[in-house]
Amino acid sequence: QLIRPTEDFEPLAISFKRIKNILRQAEFTGAAPFDESLLEPGPESDLFRRSREISQKFGGLLKGDYESRLIEIASLRPLVDEYFIKILVNVQDENVRRNRLQFLYTFLRDFSTIADFSEIVTNS
Repeated sequence: QLIRPTEDFEPLAISFKRIKNILRQAEFTGAAPFDESLLEPGPESDLFRRSREISQKFGGLLKGDYESRLIEIASLRPLVDEYFIKILVNVQDENVRRNRLQFLYTFLRDFSTIADFSEIVTNS
């Protein structure tokens, strides 16, 4: 409840729905190996690094610290926005496309352990 009114919450929930739709349309099941060297410098590598930091940090948070986890995830909103503005997921290079899909799959999976943002009803 406390995180929902923030300006980052609903746009991030919409982004999670977008990720889920991209993966569904690509019929991607998360079976591809991930290659960090294929990340494009800038928005893609920035989002990857920050999301990995937050994901690793979750292991160290106290069990009942749900609100802190949600705030951390919501802080990704500017990076997620920039990613979708500057990065084309469905590029022609099959290796890069598969790598991007794997990244989005992992991103969605890791943060959906806290809450399934893609299922949250938004005003948009």
